[in-house]
Amino acid sequence: MNRKFVYFGVASVLLLAVGPARSQTATSPNGAAAAKEEKLPSADEISEKCAKSSGGKEAWAKLKTMVMTGSVDVPTFGVSGKIEVYAKRPNKILRVTTVADGQFVQKEGFDGQAGWASDPQKGLRAITGPQLEQAKVEAIFDTDAHLKDVYPDLKVTGRTKVGERDAYTAVAHEPGGKTLTLYLDAQTGLRLAEDSEGPDETGAVVKATVLIEDYRAEGEVQVAHRIRINAPNVSIVLKIEEVKFNELVDDAKFAMPTANAGSSPSH
Repeated sequence: MNRKFVYFGVASVLLLAVGPARSQTATSPNGAAAAKEEKLPSADEISEKCAKSSGGKEAWAKLKTMVMTGSVDVPTFGVSGKIEVYAKRPNKILRVTTVADGQFVQKEGFDGQAGWASDPQKGLRAITGPQLEQAKVEAIFDTDAHLKDVYPDLKVTGRTKVGERDAYTAVAHEPGGKTLTLYLDAQTGLRLAEDSEGPDETGAVVKATVLIEDYRAEGEVQVAHRIRINAPNVSIVLKIEEVKFNELVDDAKFAMPTANAGSSPSH
């Protein structure tokens, strides 16, 4: 499961909605001193470890759809709401974020070829350029099972700490111009955190740190149930409350609505 298609896409929308930090640096998770020097694993080795600990490629291959629901809190502004994520193999995604008692509803969709977004401020629109390229990566259904395939230039760069956990750092780039620093658990290979830096839809650089926590078994795979996003002027907490696999999800759900249908993607 790609952490970004479930979590950070939602978070970045909220960051935009409440005023993201531009060209500033969020606090990184690696505040502790680096661990002792030793040989680093290769990108292929850490990718295989991540795949195995997340449930394994065979377990993920059994899953065709995923539906996740949960809550979102923005304590910086005293705002809360709910999130819904619908994903379908190999690369379809719909995210719905509702905050402030329904006063703000934002939707992002990718149907395998085209991407779109809708919110009260900008209305319904197609996404293009770097944002479309990023959406293509975020929509991949099972990134954690194929980390090196998704990020061909993945390179393990060092060792550090995330909280009390030993971790490896690895750098990768997305086609849309975003640079990622991944923090992978040295023992399990699971993603503990990520720093990201890249352009938003206006071209401004947005930086943020994502902490990925509370992994739990959902069937045969591991799913993080708490995500904390920190940027210089806002913090966001996402909590996943329910996960369902292999539910019937029609392809039409991911298609861009027609203008006269409003912003609702439901069919």
